[in-house]
Amino acid sequence: MANTNKPDGFTPAYHMYGGVIRPAKMRIASGYGTAIYSGDVVTLSSGYVEQAGATSTPVGVFYGVFYTATDGTPTFSKVWSASTATQGSADAEALVYNDPGIVYEAQFTAGTPAVSFIGNKYTLSTTAGSSNNGRSKEGVTATTSSGVALCVGFASQPSNEIGAYARGLFTFPTNTFAV
Repeated sequence: MANTNKPDGFTPAYHMYGGVIRPAKMRIASGYGTAIYSGDVVTLSSGYVEQAGATSTPVGVFYGVFYTATDGTPTFSKVWSASTATQGSADAEALVYNDPGIVYEAQFTAGTPAVSFIGNKYTLSTTAGSSNNGRSKEGVTATTSSGVALCVGFASQPSNEIGAYARGLFTFPTNTFAV
């Protein structure tokens, strides 16, 4: 059965060292102008979470965000909508999986992955997420130049074959918090 081309971002699969997988609280600046969807890879800029580019140094994967809307309503969302203003321009509280020991499942969006891909770094495919479900549409390309996503294997599920649009397992060895 052929794999389906349906990237849905990065989902925590397991922890390499048996640790607990939970998101950490980080900050998004009020009014930050780029949308971030649950499952998007994020980076840090001056201490603030921002959408990562294809080869940016990742801090982790975005889960969701808490903030107080300008009308005083406490709000949780799986999406940071571009240019969201918060009450009093206060920072929003991003929830980010930032532990360097987390292994994520994501789809190869281009190329034809093979077993030989394991152990190599690949570039992120940074596609805007879905406004319907708040989920990322990011994945990984088969381009190894300047890659930040290290393939450590392939997802073990009956609907996944190693080949076009395979679902791989990835870490971020250049994670901001990796030592």
